[in-house]
Amino acid sequence: MTPKRPHVLIAGDGIAGCLIAWELHLRGCSFVVWSDGSPAASDVAAGMSNPVSFKRILPQWNARAQQDEARARYQTIESQIGTILWRDLPIVRIFANEEYAKCWVERAAGGHAVSPFIEVLEISSLHKSINAPFGAGLVPDAGWVNVIALTEASRLKWQQQGSWEQRPWTMADGCPQGFDVVVDCRGTGGAEDLAAFGLELRRNHGEVIRVKPAESWGERIVNNANWVLPLGDGTYRVGSTYHWGIHEPVCLEDTPRALIQGASNARKTPGEIECLEHLAGLRPTCFDRRPILGMISKDYPYYHACLGWGARGVTIGPTVARWTIEAMLGERDAVPDEVHPKRFPTFTEK
Repeated sequence: MTPKRPHVLIAGDGIAGCLIAWELHLRGCSFVVWSDGSPAASDVAAGMSNPVSFKRILPQWNARAQQDEARARYQTIESQIGTILWRDLPIVRIFANEEYAKCWVERAAGGHAVSPFIEVLEISSLHKSINAPFGAGLVPDAGWVNVIALTEASRLKWQQQGSWEQRPWTMADGCPQGFDVVVDCRGTGGAEDLAAFGLELRRNHGEVIRVKPAESWGERIVNNANWVLPLGDGTYRVGSTYHWGIHEPVCLEDTPRALIQGASNARKTPGEIECLEHLAGLRPTCFDRRPILGMISKDYPYYHACLGWGARGVTIGPTVARWTIEAMLGERDAVPDEVHPKRFPTFTEK
């Protein structure tokens, strides 16, 4: 006898709630998304899928598998909504100094875990606007996801099929009548409820701007500590800031000037740069930069978390959404240990 599929309440409709909903939709499971209408970190997400940690020149966590799964999942969703979401978009990394350049060149030559992901760029291959006195490298297998298009098109689809409501949810509401499972995708909105189980979800404040330079900056992402991402219409998204001490999604007055200066440092003659948009949000993240997934307590068997995606949510999202739903449906015993709440030394199952 085939087990009964649960009717699922998804709390939150940022990128986490969006990808959980798609995971269920593609499996033929029933769900409803509840959104309280508060700003989501997804609203200011860069949308980059980057397999390399630039600070240490190392591969990101499960880089190859997660990158491949991300590309495949977003392209599947594209086919369902008729909107292009994924663009293969290489990243140019400008070297900060001779020491960094030497390390990149040595690792790009082979024999290191990051070697398959990076290359050295000839100066002649750089866009004419780029200023790179110590040289530059390339991450060819990178991409960009139009997160705004993804969340907006998905929300419209769920609304049209009667599977979306503007309505808040907290742990105090329990499992509402008619539902079998709640998947918590509220981002930083879930921090207080998780704290009751000894789980810390941190708020990382970030801001981005959208600019239009006087002349084209090319069609590759450029990173020189700041990143500049071409949106394909002559404008660029520039970011991002990181603040741990700001707990509201406020736009700071000095941020556009600082981000524009950072972007200008990567250009030979930056010229006039018009700031068209300034956005702020709170990224939900954990101490080890891994999310919190799965059942939190046997006393609340209906409750499954899918929180703390952090700055790499676009890349890890399809994988961790799948793990969450597989564990919820009993297709696996539990989510992997590396994202299980038990990895927190303070965790307690009330």
